[in-house]
Amino acid sequence: MKKYIITTESGSDLSKEIIDRYNIQVIPMHVIMDDKTYPDGSFEVQKVFDFYEKTGTLPKTSGSTPQDNTEVFKEVFAKYPDVHIIHIGYSAVTTVSFNAANIAAQDFENVHLVDSKNVSIGAAAIVKATAQFIEDNPNKSPEEVIAFIEDICERTHMNFLPKTLLYLRAGGRVSNLAFLGANILKIFPSIKIENGYLVPGKKYRGSFERALKKMIKDFFESYNIESETVLIVGAPSVDDNYKEIILNLLRENGIEEARWMKAGAVISCHGGPGAIGIAGIEKNIS
Repeated sequence: MKKYIITTESGSDLSKEIIDRYNIQVIPMHVIMDDKTYPDGSFEVQKVFDFYEKTGTLPKTSGSTPQDNTEVFKEVFAKYPDVHIIHIGYSAVTTVSFNAANIAAQDFENVHLVDSKNVSIGAAAIVKATAQFIEDNPNKSPEEVIAFIEDICERTHMNFLPKTLLYLRAGGRVSNLAFLGANILKIFPSIKIENGYLVPGKKYRGSFERALKKMIKDFFESYNIESETVLIVGAPSVDDNYKEIILNLLRENGIEEARWMKAGAVISCHGGPGAIGIAGIEKNIS
């Protein structure tokens, strides 16, 4: 008998392979274009970029609703009446999704919520690690599973490097002055996750390729990452050349099989075309 089902939002950018492998149930977040709301994952991400190019207006993103969560919870319990749902939520400080899940969970028993304090593949790394932990330890109590998740949330790190700052500027995260300065000086600012917030990381000068190499190098020098937890994400328009550069850098760090994930619409609204990110879970040295 199945004891646990993991749910999470579409903004975690899980690959179909991971979703199918661990039977993860995905709750849609939303993207708004021309006052029409689309479930995240229901359209090609390129549509976000095409809309911005055509209108000069950045699509808006919104979290999942209580109803979105209720529908998924109902479907799970209809199929597995005695299961415990472990909901690993998209960073609660960035969206209403976690609060929406909390509202929906009040109508059910055996729904356990944890704030991942992460987005995109940072959240995906936590979901994947939790799913594997449950598979390896099927008799763990819900409290033990939650304790595991809360621990790895604190050890999960994610950095991403936008190829263009147009989308961050359009979303108000970068000023016009900073945008102009970065273009003139050929500066690529990275973004990282701290306590659930997207915050500025290190700035790199030179070409995007040089900045990308330095970001990956800094990531592994800064954190003692468990190799099997490393995930890479790329928005549409990532050159195959950059993918090969990253895979070579990962091999240099002893990582032979990193998973390449496709950035969804939610994070792509911030990162823009060609953005690349890396995430992983730091080793527990205690």
